[in-house]
Amino acid sequence: MLPVPSFLKERTVMSRQQKLIYLPLAGTILLCLLVGVYLAAWKRFSKPAPSARIIKHSVETPAGDALKYWTADKMRNAKAAPLPQVNDLERGKQHPRRPPHASSPHQA
Repeated sequence: MLPVPSFLKERTVMSRQQKLIYLPLAGTILLCLLVGVYLAAWKRFSKPAPSARIIKHSVETPAGDALKYWTADKMRNAKAAPLPQVNDLERGKQHPRRPPHASSPHQA
């Protein structure tokens, strides 16, 4: 059996080693929690505010009347509607452009 002073010294050394193990573990856990909170807050608050509301309008003109109105001559002389100016790029997923359908009326 070990003498009492040697046993106490060994126990003190063991408790110091145990504390040295717990401090980095606690620091790592705290760091992971802080990173998780930061990423959650960044994802939540990084969404841009909607710039304009979408408004629906009902059209009471029958489709047949619209087709009769837009003759080939009127379509040829039609002016393009002004589009909104967009100066900054939006972050997010870029959707691939789809090729036109082979059965589109413009290719007939």
